[in-house]
Amino acid sequence: MPSGKYQATVRMPNGKRRTKTSRLKSVVKKWATEQEAKFEAGSRIDPRAGEITISKWREKVRAVSGLEASTLAKTDSLWETHCAQAWGAWPLNAVTRTDAKAWVQQLRQTRRARHQGRAVRASDKDVPTLSAATVHAAVHVMSALYAAAMDEDPPVVGANPFARLDLPPLDLGVVEFYEREEAEALYSALERLYGLQWRTLVELGMQVGLRPGETYGLHVGRVDRHRRLVHVTHVMTRAGLREYPKSKKSRRSVPIPPALLDAIEELTAGRTVGACTCPRVLPTGERQPGRGPCPGLMFPAEKGGPIDDGNFRDRFWYPAVDAARTCGKPPAEGHDFPAGECAGVCADPAHQIRRFPPKIMRHTAASWLVMDGVPLYDVQHLLGHESFATTQRYAHLAPDAHGKILESWSRRETREASSQV
Repeated sequence: MPSGKYQATVRMPNGKRRTKTSRLKSVVKKWATEQEAKFEAGSRIDPRAGEITISKWREKVRAVSGLEASTLAKTDSLWETHCAQAWGAWPLNAVTRTDAKAWVQQLRQTRRARHQGRAVRASDKDVPTLSAATVHAAVHVMSALYAAAMDEDPPVVGANPFARLDLPPLDLGVVEFYEREEAEALYSALERLYGLQWRTLVELGMQVGLRPGETYGLHVGRVDRHRRLVHVTHVMTRAGLREYPKSKKSRRSVPIPPALLDAIEELTAGRTVGACTCPRVLPTGERQPGRGPCPGLMFPAEKGGPIDDGNFRDRFWYPAVDAARTCGKPPAEGHDFPAGECAGVCADPAHQIRRFPPKIMRHTAASWLVMDGVPLYDVQHLLGHESFATTQRYAHLAPDAHGKILESWSRRETREASSQV
């Protein structure tokens, strides 16, 4: 070239031209030879396309993803919290598998930002590291970006460094649930502190097993008083009301206990129930804004609009959990009673209930039913589990779960006792 540099030009299989310039002829010749060899071997990867930063590539992928607003919000949160700082400025084609493995190790050693419903401070001790589920979710965000790049025509990159990594095992653990005395203490605290509406909302979760979003999106017209059924057809998401189910089995009609039906009738007595004015999420993913308070909501927020999940958790759920006492007395705030003594108010830590997040409601509903002998398939329908494997997590709670094993041990003991006589 007139500048004294050397330049090689290669025509891509899609007709585009790519060039490499250097002061050394050997450099551009080697580059051109490598590209020709790749094309002859069947590779159609554009050698320059992978130079886009991961952040820019994510913006392109996100714009055409077609995901719902709630799913996008979850993915955005994972990206901003765990991925953006680590990978945003990297060229897409620069990440190696070793780099990805090192990042996973870093994630596994990262402390959680929230623990037991509270924000973690730098001075807090004994804060656990990120859960295995969070590590899996963050890696999935990165892996999906590379999968999209490989799916381009021609491909943007030739490999996915985040695929098939050695991730921490997902430990489902033992299913936790509230005992009945704990649930009753929570109901009482909710009604005492905030009123019948919030008690009834939580009881629906504990007794019927509705998902929080299904409860927040429940409309008065979906309660069939004559047949004592709740028709689960709406789900309240962060972006608005979704009028189509999470899965095929999520759209269902479930029974409701008589006592809960009485509470619902008391809550709706004298209310003027009009058409729904909630913000909505359309099947296309588009968000349709609402029009003020919604008269159709069974459990409206303070100003008449839909309940916000975070607001419910922080303003109602956790304060009620902290105030609940199995002895039936309110907590001793500002009192200094000896442990174990309750005089009008309770200062005994043993009377507190365990501090679980709101998702414990569904676990509690399923656990109580299985322990009472309800078949797993019936529990699956009630909770709207798409996969029976999800419901099988509660199988060990069935009254006859270990019956044959216990019978075997009993027969063995009988035979051994007989042989000693």
